Amino acid sequence: MKENLTTFTLFSIILTTIVGLFAALGYPLWAFPVTILMSCAIFYMYLRSSLELQKYNMKKVKDDKSEEVIRNAHDKKVTYQIVKGLLNILPSPYVLIDRNGRLTYINLQAKSIIPDFQIGSHISTVFRSPIFLRSVENALRNDKEEKLSFEIQSPQFRQLKAHIFFISSNKLSQNFNDIFIQFTDESSYIKAEKVRTDFVANASHELRTPLASIMGYIETLQGHAKKDPKMHRLFLELMSKQAGKMERLIQDLMSLSRLEIEETKPITSETSLGTLIFELISTLEPLAAENKVQLTNKISKKLSPVFGDISQLRQLFSNLIENAIKYSGQKSTIKVYVSKEKEKNMIGIVVEDNGSGIAPEHLYRLTERFYRANTNVEVERDGTGLGLAIAKHILIRHQGRLQIDSKLGEGSRFTAWLPKPKTKKPK
Repeated sequence: MKENLTTFTLFSIILTTIVGLFAALGYPLWAFPVTILMSCAIFYMYLRSSLELQKYNMKKVKDDKSEEVIRNAHDKKVTYQIVKGLLNILPSPYVLIDRNGRLTYINLQAKSIIPDFQIGSHISTVFRSPIFLRSVENALRNDKEEKLSFEIQSPQFRQLKAHIFFISSNKLSQNFNDIFIQFTDESSYIKAEKVRTDFVANASHELRTPLASIMGYIETLQGHAKKDPKMHRLFLELMSKQAGKMERLIQDLMSLSRLEIEETKPITSETSLGTLIFELISTLEPLAAENKVQLTNKISKKLSPVFGDISQLRQLFSNLIENAIKYSGQKSTIKVYVSKEKEKNMIGIVVEDNGSGIAPEHLYRLTERFYRANTNVEVERDGTGLGLAIAKHILIRHQGRLQIDSKLGEGSRFTAWLPKPKTKKPK
């Protein structure tokens, strides 16, 4: 408006000067209105063109701002796509949250830790750990990275490490303002360490017990029973029994160690299950008679051979049958037969007894090392607690599995599933 008023004043001064000059020079009267009209027309056209130019400039500024907004939005979208694409191929679990603590992205690896999530929900609805939430709050408030360890209980127990950090590049930060949270799942390491610790403790305990007995017998023989021949015979027999238990335990531990080493080693030898089980049952019949149980073999010698390590398969079925003899109870009947259940490309060898059975809370733990479900101390004293663990590892190497079915008062059924016999050896 001020610019237009200045232009109008300047135009008036120029026009007055021209008219005064025409009068002084004696121009005819008709020249005055013509000059005034032409000057007004020229001034009008000038004002109009000036107004159009002003509108154009204003529109250009507005368009430039709109273009900048669009460009920034596009750059931000592209940045998000690049960041999310990179996070998806990383092996670590990653989560993105905005400055309000709301979940904006979760990569594929993190979905195994938090399967139930919703984009846009607050991080406190996903993780309910006070330690973790406090660290997130401190990171957001102080704008600095945080590192911590915490536990979650749902959907299952996990021990996690979290690294909360920001992008340091100012140029990138203008288009990407989310916060990164990297997780490290330490649950498997803790579980493995616990298994190792428990294994060492159990093995030490199992070896310490017979060793303490032997040392006690030796002290007795060196003391008041030094000259008693009857006590000598008795204690030597007991020492021999305890030493035998230690030897069996060490052998089983070595077997487990070998099985773990050879677990992925391919098997190329051929074994006749029918002949193997027939010979094995013949060997175990005296043990069955000693425990007053009936042992029945219903597997034909003509059963097609399978690819298997003969020594490991002998150990597998020896453990299963011996367990049935020891734990089924006197006057029970043990049957060994081919399973009638159908499973694709598999054959099942069943060791079944009609003994007292096993409580359901023990079934899923029976293949753990040193785990015992039987409360009969006299029976357990002769075992090592490793038989079923060895059986499981043998079947893993043979690409099979162990199926355990049992009901209290009705007996137990252990089925060793092995790949069906093949006609040709693998090359």
